[in-house]
Amino acid sequence: LTKGRCGAVQSSLQKQRGPSGSRRKISHARVKGKGQLKLSIEVQGRILVLHIMEAKGLIGKEYRTCDSYVKMSIVPDADWKCRQKTKTVPDSKNPVFHEHFLFLVQEEHEQKRLLVTVWNRERNSRQSELIGCMSFGVKSLLTLDKEISGWYYLLGEDLGRTKHLKVATRR
Repeated sequence: LTKGRCGAVQSSLQKQRGPSGSRRKISHARVKGKGQLKLSIEVQGRILVLHIMEAKGLIGKEYRTCDSYVKMSIVPDADWKCRQKTKTVPDSKNPVFHEHFLFLVQEEHEQKRLLVTVWNRERNSRQSELIGCMSFGVKSLLTLDKEISGWYYLLGEDLGRTKHLKVATRR
């Protein structure tokens, strides 16, 4: 990244709410290097239609390309009923998925979050490593009057389980 471009990205990071309800900034260092995911979420009544489009800048262990896939779930989800995943795209830092998923939202889901995680499947193994994630409040998705769409940063697990961060578009 050039100095100017990094500065533009840094200054465009959105503020997020802290535990006390106050706004706090997510530092650029917390999102740097994990990659980005392009998705859209549309609401049709009590159904969330999630379109996982593509990712970019994904890097596996030792800076290798990834065999990546995306998992989505409404969390917390003790009985694994609300989990879905994309196909695995092998050997790509910029995988294209273009898959649609439907989540029927029950009343008890309204206080939960839609968690979107991106994983790298280890070669010659059944193990996977978390690349990054993001989440959206289910209740806020249901009350939106517009579709959520665009590129989002992949955050670390601690941050991504409670937040999402849209990549700012250049003007």
